[in-house]
Amino acid sequence: MNNTNSRRLAAIIATGGLLAASAIAPTASGAPSEHIVNEISDMSCVFETAETDLVFFGASASADGSGSFMFVETLDYELVLEGFEGSATFGEDGTFSAEVELIDVETGEPAGTATVEGVRTVSGDPVTEEVRGRSGNSWEEKGTITTTDYDVDITSVTVPGYEVLVGDDDCTSQDLAFDVRSTNPSAQIYRDSGFQTEVCELEGLENGAVMLEGDLREPMFDVVIDDGVNPQESEGTIRLRGGSGEATTELIDLVTGEPIADLTISVDLARSGTRQIESESFDGITFRMARTTYVATIEVTTSDGRSGTAECGAVEFTETIIMRPGSGGDDH
Repeated sequence: MNNTNSRRLAAIIATGGLLAASAIAPTASGAPSEHIVNEISDMSCVFETAETDLVFFGASASADGSGSFMFVETLDYELVLEGFEGSATFGEDGTFSAEVELIDVETGEPAGTATVEGVRTVSGDPVTEEVRGRSGNSWEEKGTITTTDYDVDITSVTVPGYEVLVGDDDCTSQDLAFDVRSTNPSAQIYRDSGFQTEVCELEGLENGAVMLEGDLREPMFDVVIDDGVNPQESEGTIRLRGGSGEATTELIDLVTGEPIADLTISVDLARSGTRQIESESFDGITFRMARTTYVATIEVTTSDGRSGTAECGAVEFTETIIMRPGSGGDDH
């Protein structure tokens, strides 16, 4: 997982994740029956800014309370502002609002108040799953868990010192409604995200192929030129600003291990579809995949006079895995 996603996940765990943990915290094996009735709402966003820094925001709410966080990073992963004790209000009419007091990371001084406002609209029908099972003779559980996904329309974002550029797919949101009785309840939620293109042939560069993967804003690239006798490879990372970027690295002879030329790769990335969500459940585990498709226009040139181009299909994805009481992933 890249540094940005790692920090984002850590922040989610530090705030919203704590709400989920308190709502569905496991009890000791053999404990008396516990009835869990709770609804957890959460939201996660990444905003671009006119200043090129990235704004990460998250919020959660349950019967036990609510909270939000925000931090701002440069494209080099340098932390600029942060705040982890914000408010969050998920209205019954779909409205959402939050405030976070930010700190200047360099000076430690208050930097002002950030605000986020928007409207959540149900996306598709809620999915209700019946939970019923036994693990040996130590515990059993039954009940329902209902998952509702939302589209998010952000109407306002203010961050001190920044002009925030709000996009249509900057945020994801869902509700999880638990009504489960268990002698040993336990549920965990994992999230990860990434970006990947197809492996594409480079037209004009004989035996050449290219692929991008990793983070949408700074993916890794791998260019291979392989005639079956003298394989060559160039790899590195390329920073995409506004979907475009360029990088130069050495082209290596894989037989000798020596550089034979410089290779320059240019990428232009354009969205080709809307965000799609797929969900599948089995054995108490739900796997949810959100995808956004892109087309990557790639040009490769070498300092010894070779060149090639490719139009590559690509996808940005966010994976969510929910492991519920009695799932196959439970170690109790």
